[in-house]
Amino acid sequence: MTAMMDSFNNDFLHALAKHIVGQCIDHEVGRLAVGDLSDIRQGENGDARNWGRSGNKKLHGWEFDRFTRLLEYKAEEHGILVDRKSERDTSKTCLCCGRNRDTNRVERGLYVCGSCGTTMNADVNGAVNIRRKTTQNPPTENMNNSCLARPAVRLFNQSSGRFAPSEQASCEP
Repeated sequence: MTAMMDSFNNDFLHALAKHIVGQCIDHEVGRLAVGDLSDIRQGENGDARNWGRSGNKKLHGWEFDRFTRLLEYKAEEHGILVDRKSERDTSKTCLCCGRNRDTNRVERGLYVCGSCGTTMNADVNGAVNIRRKTTQNPPTENMNNSCLARPAVRLFNQSSGRFAPSEQASCEP
């Protein structure tokens, strides 16, 4: 069973990297900014994180760089640069006013700035801050020059090894 799951995970990661690179080619994207997770196992003081027995097993058993390495490999074949950027505090820092507070990330996906009241998805806020590290553009300038944190659902078809967009459900009654 474990070998079958490893094979599935490997196939999935390769297909996902190929899909992302294909999207970059289709949209003439020459540079990707991705979060650098190489220090994720360390706390702010550099010590190993301790998330309890179950959490540590998951944290220390996951190959964080594996997908990024696959993406870099596949992107390099097409002349696309994959630029790793630190994610530290990107989802805690307000993209509008710049205040950094641990309390800004209210729940898993909710970001509410205690200073200016900005409310949004925490990962979108983090993605904009990673983009700012890459382009050095303030969020109010030229926000439409890149693809950024566009939530979408794509279904992975195991038979074909490809991704396909799912149909979007309507929220209207």
